[in-house]
Amino acid sequence: MPRYKISISYDGTAYCGWQRQPNVNTVEEEVEEALGRILRTSVDVIGQGRTDSGVHAEAQVAHFDYEEPIDKDKLLYGLLGVLPRDISVWEMEKVPDDFHARFEATSRQYRYQIVTRPAPLLRNLSIMVWNDLDMKAMHTCAGMICGTHNFVNFRKTNENRQDAVCTINHSVFQIDDYKITYRIRANRFVHHMVRRLVGSMLNVGKGKWEIDRFFEMLQSPECRYNGHGAAAKALILEKIIY
Repeated sequence: MPRYKISISYDGTAYCGWQRQPNVNTVEEEVEEALGRILRTSVDVIGQGRTDSGVHAEAQVAHFDYEEPIDKDKLLYGLLGVLPRDISVWEMEKVPDDFHARFEATSRQYRYQIVTRPAPLLRNLSIMVWNDLDMKAMHTCAGMICGTHNFVNFRKTNENRQDAVCTINHSVFQIDDYKITYRIRANRFVHHMVRRLVGSMLNVGKGKWEIDRFFEMLQSPECRYNGHGAAAKALILEKIIY
């Protein structure tokens, strides 16, 4: 059966994450129902991975199968009128029948947005930090993250279902006036990992934690500390690399 790859953007504020769940509103459910209405059949959408409740995406990737040829422009235009305004399917392409959005992805990139003054245009997409941050210390922590580590101390507390070893190939803070952007790219992420890394680095930047504490959490899976979480609303899935 022909397989199609789609690229999706969404403001995650109103959703309990990407993955379909009972009795809550999710992005995956909205996309499946919209495709089903247009194609007049049940559609099973397979995402490359989930995003948590309140997290946004610029380029989530998914695939679905449909037995007949699809007019791409007609489908994308139709989705504009069917999907909620906070979700957009902005690209589609036919791919080989064995393509898999999740298993063929080699890395994922997120960004986390911080502002140091009130920024109404970014209020739903950033957190505000009033403190004077020690950016030198935060840059040091970001550099430590690169490489392969066990991120068990930075995943969701008491979640034991998942191997926490990930390989990070990009971890950088960028400063543009009052905006601080953290970008991280990895082969995989575990639940809450990016938010706990950012929250922990902010604690270092605020002087609440020493760099040595962050280093111990990164290097010693059995240490006595857990990562400090940052708010979901400032986290954006930026791109998927295949």
